[in-house]
Amino acid sequence: MVLSHSKLSDSSSSLTSAGTAILGGAQVSLTLLEKAMDGTSIPFVKGVAGAALEVIKIAKAIQSNREECDSLVERSTSLLVVILGSLAGKLEDAIPAHVKRGVERLTTTFYEVLAQLSIIDKRARSWRAVVYYIDNGEKLKGCCTKLHWAMEEFQVTSKVDSCLKDLERHEELRKGQERIMESQQELHQELQRGRNEVRDGFSAMQEAIIAQNPSNLSSSVLSGVMPPDPRIFGRHEYVDKAVKLLFSAPSAKIAILGPGGMGKTSVALKVIHDSLVVERFGDNRCWVPCEQATSVPLFVELVAKSLNLPPSSVSDRLAEIIAFLKSSKVLIVHLFDNFETPWDIEGQQSNVADVLTAIALIPSVSIIITMRGNQSPSSNTIDWTEPRLPSLTQLDLDAAEEAFLRISPSAKGDPGLTTLLEKLDCMPLAITLMAKLSEAGETISDLLEQWKLERTKLLDQPGGDRRNSIEVSIKLSLDSRSVKGNSDAIGLLSVLAMLPAGAALVRLPDMCPSIPGWRAALRVLRGASLVYDSADKSRIQVLSPIQSYILLHHPLGQEPLKELRHSYYKLVPTDKTTPEHPEFKEVAKELAQEEINMETILINALHDHNEDRGAAIGASLYYSEYLFYQQPRTEIIAEAIQVARAIHSPDLPYCLYYHAGILNRQGSSDVAESLFQEAKDEFIRIGDPGFAAKCSGFLGTLLRDKGQYSEARAVLEEAREVLLALGDINGAAQRLLNIAQTLYAQGDYKSSFSSSEQARSEFIGVDNRVGSLRCQMASGAALGALEDYKAAESTLEEARLGFIDVGDLFHVAWCLTSLGLTFKESGDYTLAMAKYEESAAIFGQIGYQHWVEQSQVAIDELRRLLASK
Repeated sequence: MVLSHSKLSDSSSSLTSAGTAILGGAQVSLTLLEKAMDGTSIPFVKGVAGAALEVIKIAKAIQSNREECDSLVERSTSLLVVILGSLAGKLEDAIPAHVKRGVERLTTTFYEVLAQLSIIDKRARSWRAVVYYIDNGEKLKGCCTKLHWAMEEFQVTSKVDSCLKDLERHEELRKGQERIMESQQELHQELQRGRNEVRDGFSAMQEAIIAQNPSNLSSSVLSGVMPPDPRIFGRHEYVDKAVKLLFSAPSAKIAILGPGGMGKTSVALKVIHDSLVVERFGDNRCWVPCEQATSVPLFVELVAKSLNLPPSSVSDRLAEIIAFLKSSKVLIVHLFDNFETPWDIEGQQSNVADVLTAIALIPSVSIIITMRGNQSPSSNTIDWTEPRLPSLTQLDLDAAEEAFLRISPSAKGDPGLTTLLEKLDCMPLAITLMAKLSEAGETISDLLEQWKLERTKLLDQPGGDRRNSIEVSIKLSLDSRSVKGNSDAIGLLSVLAMLPAGAALVRLPDMCPSIPGWRAALRVLRGASLVYDSADKSRIQVLSPIQSYILLHHPLGQEPLKELRHSYYKLVPTDKTTPEHPEFKEVAKELAQEEINMETILINALHDHNEDRGAAIGASLYYSEYLFYQQPRTEIIAEAIQVARAIHSPDLPYCLYYHAGILNRQGSSDVAESLFQEAKDEFIRIGDPGFAAKCSGFLGTLLRDKGQYSEARAVLEEAREVLLALGDINGAAQRLLNIAQTLYAQGDYKSSFSSSEQARSEFIGVDNRVGSLRCQMASGAALGALEDYKAAESTLEEARLGFIDVGDLFHVAWCLTSLGLTFKESGDYTLAMAKYEESAAIFGQIGYQHWVEQSQVAIDELRRLLASK
């Protein structure tokens, strides 16, 4: 078959228009896409195009999660244009078989996406749409990712000549970009060297001028006028503590410490403007803007300026200041703001310490300093007032929202605001800068998208300083003397920035074996407040803006990245990720704390073409097996499948098998059936009859759930025979248990009980406790149906306790469901409702929303029965 000339012309024109619209960022009309599809008469091309159009139509119609839906529409449209464009004008017989298979897989992918969209659309139309909003968003993102990989695989499979040319052009562009970036880097380094030379020369010049005539210095120092009383959010308790400390001694010494951008200056100014402080110190509250103190003489002159001392030609300006303070008959409080600037002057720390100590020792003088880091300066010579204030950390969510809305009130009620604030880790400076962008007209959804793409660059202003540029603020901490003086500090920070949930301290040696000095580096990072400890001191964490800055400007090198990945791969041992293994509970406990990091590491590795993606797929497999029994999620295994298809990995059928298993447990039986069948065909192709038989077992249970009992039993019995022939007693016993469950569904409870007990005996024979517990649960359900309620209750309760012991929460919930049914049948509706409520809570805890809803149906029915009594 071939396209007619007229249709070919129309479709080519349509495709060109569609491509232009996509490149221009516009939405392509359905009419245009349908016209392009009508231009082909090849059945399998029409099939994939029709599926894609259905995806686009439903995605356009969904009322919630519009941002994710629009992304899905754009991705589907792009993929459809690629398909139709690469096959336009070709004879059906001339299209290679591997390209046809690629199109067929694309069709399957679109139907998988359609299945998800149908669920999401139904949810979006229900009264519980708000409850599902976040989960729907994640599912839509998963659909986009699935289509991304489908496009990549199709473009590789179809081997379109233009793609190769594009790759050549891309390589030339990439090399050109690398040359430009190298030149820019050299230029940046040269400019930085120039700035440093100018700065050093300026400081030397100032010191030379001062040496000749000290009175010349005062004219170069900015005014020391105290800034006004600031508005603060969520820091009032901290301010109250600081004020009490200031009054706890005649000469108090207070340090307000913390990372850059935490609002240390605002807190200190709030303290010094407090009505009690004003009443006590009056006009003798002195502000020293240490940011200007780029040399020791400048620092000393700033102190003199804050005291309104006149210019002087005295050579020892510090002695003049000390004499003035000692002779003063009033109480004075000095606020040394941004004290890290003089403290980090190279080779001058002891001189700066002498100045601060000399002032602090005067009985009538109190001092407050603000400083980056978590260590008070000169602790060996200055007795800082106890109890010392804790380092400032991020705001709580309520205070962060209040701070944002004070600047941009129009954002009130925006559903994305909380997410945006969480992305910023509620860092005050980041909130202020982001709120100003919102005030200027940017929507919250736009800011979220821009943050995803630009990270800290979004909050950077050309020519900005520490007060209006998050990047400048972070760079100041990285350029501190302590960080620069430790060669491992930035490398360790780059490792920690890869872990959004922070790093367990006990695992750090395994994560970064190439950084033997990690302990010293960690002390430096803590001291600079670039990292912080979790509440229980077991983990080291990095604030989100700092994390984003490091990932952008100091990405982890390939070797340390490989070390980090493999340290996480080892967390999913191949033989301990199922409840059958006695160490499963310990493995699950450790993995539960690392799930966010693990998924970040796996997604990063699966997308990295420099990585051994086979190892990443293997780790994804075992991690998904763990998720199957704990909190089922398909994002990782779905990514692994796309990569496995693209690189023709031998692990593809195993990925399909576990993906299908999770979907089946989640209630997506139609998609699961398709994947089980594909996995079975792949296992047969590669010669693995054992796993092919296991797929048959699942396909049999799906037939059972459709009410096709005879067909189900035939499939299950055949699978059992294969497994017995292979000597797989575990697998064969599982198939017998499936047969028992089928007999139960048919209403043959006696035969069901008998088969369950036989399967249990087989599991006990191979020391499979979890398998025997599942059989015990099936026996209990059969006993309940046979109206032997006491025996059913005791059998099910014993199985429930056993599942608790091995850590299999899914089957704990199922035991409760069976107990609920047993009590309902015996007429005890109150106790039945309690059991269903317990099961719903556990299903919800481990992420099985489908079974939560099923439990709720039973609860509602029991409420009606109780009401009718």
